[in-house]
Amino acid sequence: MTLEQWQTREKQLAEEIAREKELKARTVDEVHIGREQNERDHNLKGENTASGDFGNRRWRHADNGGWFAFDLKVLPDQPQELLVTYWGSDGGNRVFDILIDGVKLTTQRLQNNKPEVFYDQSYPLPEDMTKGKSKVTVRFQAQTRDATAGGIFGLRILKAAGK
Repeated sequence: MTLEQWQTREKQLAEEIAREKELKARTVDEVHIGREQNERDHNLKGENTASGDFGNRRWRHADNGGWFAFDLKVLPDQPQELLVTYWGSDGGNRVFDILIDGVKLTTQRLQNNKPEVFYDQSYPLPEDMTKGKSKVTVRFQAQTRDATAGGIFGLRILKAAGK
């Protein structure tokens, strides 16, 4: 590694540490995906769901039209967002809905979205989905019988940026 390469890598690491620190400060709740006790603590439920390892990280998905869900803490009267970590090279028929307490938040399609990197996707939570609540159930539901929900590598509820 040249000096220039090392300096570039050092800068990237510093940016990642700063980003993680900022995320940690905003985190209301986090599921450690694939960690059995933590998933159980977040009331994991699902059908046709599995977890495994990839790239030194744990993942969870549900195939054959399956689903999985977790209970996460929320703040009742504050803007928040759902943050999900994906592998950017996932593809195939990975089309799924993300529901909050049974209400559709969005549809996500993983189609080689950001090749060869893990990335975070943020979904703002409408106020009515958290108003007066201390927790919500976040469900990942495959759209069709031959579709897969996920894989996800991280899941957090965050206070909205700047709030």
